[in-house]
Amino acid sequence: MHTSSINNVMWARALLDTLRASGVTDFCVAPGSRSAPLAIALNELAQCDAQIAIHTHFDERGLGFFAMSLSRSRGEPVAVITTSGTAVANLYPAVIEAWESCVPLVLLTADRPDYLIHCGANQAIEQQHLFQKHTMYSHNFTLPTSQEMLRHQQHTVAGVKSAFRPIHLNCQFDEPLYPENGHPGVTDALGNTARADISSVTSQDDLVQQLKQHLKSSQRTLFVLGGLLPRQAAMLAPWLGRADGLVFADINSQFRFGGFDNQLHLLDVSLLNPQFIAAFNPDCIVQFGGRLVSKRVNQFLACASARYWLVNERDINLDPSRRAHRLTLSLADFCKQVSPALSRWEAKSVVLQNHESIAEDVRTNLSVQWHEASIASTVASELTTQDALFVGNSLAIRMLDSWLPQLDIQPAVFSNRGASGIDGLLASAVALSHGTCRQVVVLLGDTSLLHDLNSLGLLSKARKPIKIVVLNNDGGRIFGMLPAGEQTAYESLFAMPPGQSDFLNVARQFSLAYFCATEHGSLRAVLGTVLSSPEHALLECKIDGDAGVERIKLLMTRLQCLKI
Repeated sequence: MHTSSINNVMWARALLDTLRASGVTDFCVAPGSRSAPLAIALNELAQCDAQIAIHTHFDERGLGFFAMSLSRSRGEPVAVITTSGTAVANLYPAVIEAWESCVPLVLLTADRPDYLIHCGANQAIEQQHLFQKHTMYSHNFTLPTSQEMLRHQQHTVAGVKSAFRPIHLNCQFDEPLYPENGHPGVTDALGNTARADISSVTSQDDLVQQLKQHLKSSQRTLFVLGGLLPRQAAMLAPWLGRADGLVFADINSQFRFGGFDNQLHLLDVSLLNPQFIAAFNPDCIVQFGGRLVSKRVNQFLACASARYWLVNERDINLDPSRRAHRLTLSLADFCKQVSPALSRWEAKSVVLQNHESIAEDVRTNLSVQWHEASIASTVASELTTQDALFVGNSLAIRMLDSWLPQLDIQPAVFSNRGASGIDGLLASAVALSHGTCRQVVVLLGDTSLLHDLNSLGLLSKARKPIKIVVLNNDGGRIFGMLPAGEQTAYESLFAMPPGQSDFLNVARQFSLAYFCATEHGSLRAVLGTVLSSPEHALLECKIDGDAGVERIKLLMTRLQCLKI
């Protein structure tokens, strides 16, 4: 059942009202988009109830311990609100302590709906009953379809009055998540999500034969390159080099920087332009690997009329749309069995010309505007094929995936997109120094760096230089690109500025060479030194709050109206 966003917020408000009536006055909130209905409803409740206290922190692990200690000192249950994914798992140490210490905590965790679990959807993990051995009870809530169902949920929530250990209430929110957001999501276009897996009733051998025939008859083939390891990309490259059609490469595909002459590097932002979309109508889509960063590309794949194939080496579902015919076989076997038949895309040159018109406009903007996208592209342009690039989640990876122009280099690219958390990113990057790369360049946001600050201690064990480029825009400005930016509680409950004016003292504490840039001139002046140095370094790029995001949004509006 698909519902309007106001129903999500009304439901969240009913749950929070019940908690308030049960004596809960302290609410600890971490930032997130899936938890937006809870955050918005809590802000409304606090406006009319002076006894409500809202405590915020960008790190769920620390927030959990704060809530646990607050509950212990007050002798009353305290509620903790988080978004989905590893944000929930980060509460576990505090939950264990609260369980062993008999401290009541109410864990209100936002979740994706069931149909987004086990299909490669972003930030979707199996979090129902995650804390089962360390909670008095655990319930999974979905949007009530009747007053009776809502009253039953409220009765369950009211049990907090007798709780003396943690309880877990997992709330599954479907999109749209924000009030007054009239834009339909992918799920609205697809209808109810209990769609059958269309590959489950056809043998793999039959699917291979069907794909062969379809490639032969296709007039307009699009190859989509999802998350691939460097060895997988090396295996696939010769096959793709012989294929005709057009190519889109995700930032995690290892083909995003250089790639092929027929590659649509800026497909994500090109899909903003109606003229581009009108000329871009593939009749066959073959995807290798999954977990695409771009939501726009995912939406296009979900709604395109083209027959859609997804090739993966592991028998796991990486198709949130459930439209794809899934082939499970090694890429080596695929390249042997399937010939890259030539496509006869008559309007391919038109699509590429339209794409180049958009790319030219983007290049001009990135060269003069100071924002997260231009910084990410400038840093990327100075890398070498011998470098390893680790990209942080949230805004950083979207900037590279959406805006990176074609570059004649091919660094190995890594990220943590399995659950897309912002925790442990620096530790993950340092481990890459034990590989064969020349150095590791890390691009991440200020909140992500603060999340994993203690992992700077691992730098002493790194075998290659680590260069950390931090986009310091004072908090989670990714929410400024979402409807969260239009909410009255945007700054306090979504962006959550940490107030970290700079990372100079952090660099000094861990003996890192420190550099700072506040505009393109200063970035270009220090970037060469940072990347050529044999020592670890931290380059801080300062953006004034939402100023960068607002410039990017203006550029997106411009591309939408661009005549090509």
